[in-house]
Amino acid sequence: MVDYTKCSVIIPSYNSAETILACLDAVTTQDWPGPYEVIVVDSSNDATPQLIRDHFPNVKLIALGHKTDPGTARNMGVAQAQGEILAFIDSDCIASPDWLRRLIAHHVTGHDVVGGAVENGNPSSLVGWAGYISEFREFLPVGDVRFTQHIPTCNISYKRFVFKEYGGFKGEYYPQEDLLYNWCLQQHGVAILFDPEIRVAHIHRTEMGSYLRHQLRIGRVTARVLKRTDLPGSWILRWPWLATLGLLVLPLVKFWRTLIVFFRWDWKVLLRRCCALPLFFLGLLAWAVGFALGAWEKDSSVSMPGARATEESMSARSSSIETVT
Repeated sequence: MVDYTKCSVIIPSYNSAETILACLDAVTTQDWPGPYEVIVVDSSNDATPQLIRDHFPNVKLIALGHKTDPGTARNMGVAQAQGEILAFIDSDCIASPDWLRRLIAHHVTGHDVVGGAVENGNPSSLVGWAGYISEFREFLPVGDVRFTQHIPTCNISYKRFVFKEYGGFKGEYYPQEDLLYNWCLQQHGVAILFDPEIRVAHIHRTEMGSYLRHQLRIGRVTARVLKRTDLPGSWILRWPWLATLGLLVLPLVKFWRTLIVFFRWDWKVLLRRCCALPLFFLGLLAWAVGFALGAWEKDSSVSMPGARATEESMSARSSSIETVT
């Protein structure tokens, strides 16, 4: 009998010195009464690993010798994890005290993939608000428990068998490796449950250049993913020239759609943070440029590997680990 109360929390990390202590403080003080392990897969060249060793000695730290994308880091964490439930959060996120308990409750009742909402973790920053509005309009803490197509890996959990049967994340598609992975799961009939009461607060980029570069990358990789899937909007990638012409239209469409979503959620947020809207639109322009660039990129097949191939890949990657503490 599989014990779905055994859980591993997996956190990919890169240069997270400013956020990792708050992240781990929230994760290690959950109100879930059962035992659970916390694994950080870190490839930082800042003080992050030492902070973890000094302040959270019971956390399993997998220290890597080179910068590693989050998807690959998560796969390494999966390979080391002991739990039957694999919960993922990012190193720049702060989980609510009941986060783990709510995730596990849904898994115990039979759900295989469960996740929740994302709140803004640094509301004092206008650039942070622009990032939040840009990336998380579909994951606001509102509405009923429901099935959905996608939940980002900053707030999602899977039963272990999912990785054994369908493989792991394809790190080369960062920052949309989770979008691709969840789409592939749904092609196999795996349902994804969204509970808006399962919440994390995401701490966003606050430097304008970093925000714009990230939006450009999201746009570029989104185009690569859409070319290999039937997700909404994928039809436009059949004609790369059309995606290029979309530079004139897509930012406006996404801008108004996003405003409508946030207005329905809490119109006061838009009024209080109206100065963030021009920054949000600049981010959409960067996203559209990236989308057009991605539309012209040649891409290889992204079919998901089988369980054996994935386990071999995870084992091979794990061999590059410098230290496990």
